Amino acid sequence: MSEKSGPVVAIDLGGTKALAGVVEPDGTIRSRVWLSSRDLVGQPEQLLDRLADGACTAALEAQVPFEPVAALGVCVPGPLDPSRSVVAIAPNLGWINLDVRTQLEQRLPNTPVFLENDVRAAALGEHVLGAGRGYDSMLAIFVGSGVGGGIVIDNKLYHGAHGGAGEIGHTVVRAGGPRCGCGRPGCLEAMAARGAVTRYVVQDARRGRRTVLTDILKGDLAALTSRDLAQAIALDDAVAIRAARRSARYVGLVIGSVVNFLAPAIVVIGGGIAEALGQRYIEWASEIARRQILASAARDVPIVASKLEDDAGLLGAALTAYAGLAAT
Repeated sequence: MSEKSGPVVAIDLGGTKALAGVVEPDGTIRSRVWLSSRDLVGQPEQLLDRLADGACTAALEAQVPFEPVAALGVCVPGPLDPSRSVVAIAPNLGWINLDVRTQLEQRLPNTPVFLENDVRAAALGEHVLGAGRGYDSMLAIFVGSGVGGGIVIDNKLYHGAHGGAGEIGHTVVRAGGPRCGCGRPGCLEAMAARGAVTRYVVQDARRGRRTVLTDILKGDLAALTSRDLAQAIALDDAVAIRAARRSARYVGLVIGSVVNFLAPAIVVIGGGIAEALGQRYIEWASEIARRQILASAARDVPIVASKLEDDAGLLGAALTAYAGLAAT
């Protein structure tokens, strides 16, 4: 991070909660303030009020008067317009074409605001401060309730001509497959995210295969979480292992294709499922990926777990703020 300025406030915004914190130029997080967003879905004005208040609270808890705060960085769960100011759509928040940057700057006068997509911000965090540190190019893929990604080229987050580069979760991996939340059939997200893993478990249970998840979830397999899956795999449950390996297989197929196409120096895998299952998931995905990679030299590309975990988005938002300041 740049040493030219003082601390920034960063906000990692999701569909159910947000995390605000003061972040120093060296990446030190001086405060953390949790905010609910679930109760204000579809109420953008009220949620933006809460985020502005949360930013001030984070500064207060870090014992930093808000006036010296250099900027506010916010990562949001949705695509941004090319100006990086307007959230085109954030379904989990009920936002459509919302000028978040302008509205937050009105609430926090004299504080420049910089936005980034949440997954891209997490990728940036991993590149600068996490598992991708020291590599000039990187593919990051995050597997959880959805599947998202980020691409770093020449030490810079790559946005593409229209600002949406990295939407790896909507790569079609099975023509005519299950319908994704985006409306298209067979996307990676529909085949590898938590919903897909749940579907695999339910299908096996209906076929009569026994699983400890029935007891863990008291019969409600649809309520499966990443932690439940990890618990069952630790018990060598065949149904849970089969479901997780199917997810990892599709992730590995896409990683192999991206390595063939872009040849990144490192691949980082994160997100709730990957973090809950740990190295086993990384190894399952890597095994498939390496079978797809054509160039012999590229078969040794490191495929590793993320390091920052829950802090990736917050740190990525802070990095976005520092980058924005450097460019102005």
